Amino acid sequence: MTSTAGIGTTTAALDLALLDAAGLEPGGRVLDVGCGIGDTTLDAARRVGPSGLALGVDDSLTMVERARRRAADAGLAHVGFVHADAQTQRFAPLRFDAIVSTRAQDVFADPDAGFTNLARALRPGGRIAIVSREDPGRVHAVLTRAGLVDVSHVAVDDDAAQVWLMRARERA
Repeated sequence: MTSTAGIGTTTAALDLALLDAAGLEPGGRVLDVGCGIGDTTLDAARRVGPSGLALGVDDSLTMVERARRRAADAGLAHVGFVHADAQTQRFAPLRFDAIVSTRAQDVFADPDAGFTNLARALRPGGRIAIVSREDPGRVHAVLTRAGLVDVSHVAVDDDAAQVWLMRARERA
């Protein structure tokens, strides 16, 4: 059964729903995939607080540099940005509590490889939350093949196209 959330699809509303779905807590470690100029990463950093870590990754150096300036201007020392391909970047040593993305599928040439790489970066029991315009069954299959469990989705109101908020967790 699919439910529909009436959160609207403004960027701010989707970011809020995404971070809620990820279950971010003070002291947590979160990775934002396809972070762009860092909006979601900075919001995540505020949620995890100075005892936590928020790391954004994007394959655009221009975007990463802008995100770094924004984090510095905001005085958020527990934020980092990496210029890299999230599909192949080795994140494992950091062991994230949560991974979020408003566009993860768009940044992966091979979604199976990308999500498998991200799943390895999660600590046992860690969560992944993404916004997707893809068919939820297809996304569910990709997340399951990546070793994630408890995959769920909710439809988000949008006049232009169906938007899904997907959530899964790593096996504990």
